Amino acid sequence: MIEFHHTPDTNIIEIHVDGPVTREEYDRVAAQLERVFEQHDKVRVMQVFRNIGKIEPGALWADLKWTPKHLKHFSHAAIVADQKWVDWITRAMGLFISVEMELFTLDQLEEARRWIRTAE
Repeated sequence: MIEFHHTPDTNIIEIHVDGPVTREEYDRVAAQLERVFEQHDKVRVMQVFRNIGKIEPGALWADLKWTPKHLKHFSHAAIVADQKWVDWITRAMGLFISVEMELFTLDQLEEARRWIRTAE
């Protein structure tokens, strides 16, 4: 399941993943992000990964196509997860993209929120 939250009148987005991810959910969140991009050229995103379940192949493929085209819209990303592999992937991605990223554990959720609101 993916939940999307946009703080009104800001460029701040929270995306929460908890359980399996379907293509339908992915497409819904991608469309919501694109609507925010219409209002803000650059956005700050906090992604919270709780329990990552099965990701439908169609959702994974859509993400692999969508993300490179839209990275220019992200200025900051707070990645919140306890899974070590999420940490490794995030660090590897950081070598290739210009988004300022910080990693947090689930017990640092409020710290991640503060960072995404105030990072420059």
